[in-house]
Amino acid sequence: MNSDIAETIAELKQHPGKDIWLYGGAGLIKTFITLNLIDAYRISVYPVVLGSGKPLFENLRERLELKLTDTNVFRSEVVQIIYESKNQ
Repeated sequence: MNSDIAETIAELKQHPGKDIWLYGGAGLIKTFITLNLIDAYRISVYPVVLGSGKPLFENLRERLELKLTDTNVFRSEVVQIIYESKNQ
């Protein structure tokens, strides 16, 4: 199944158009990270502290090397940090 995902993304990248936006849970994101299919990470931080929850990235086998490329602060006090993958 993972090879199908990698092949589909490679095919999509050959077509003109906009970026591919991945939005999903930890399992889906982990699959794309493992297959080295993510070029940029847009992480939004909300001004709420929870006592518990799921990790943002769980059970990764290797360290992700990221480079900060931009930040955005919204009126809602949400902060968005944007990183590029150094592993590309």
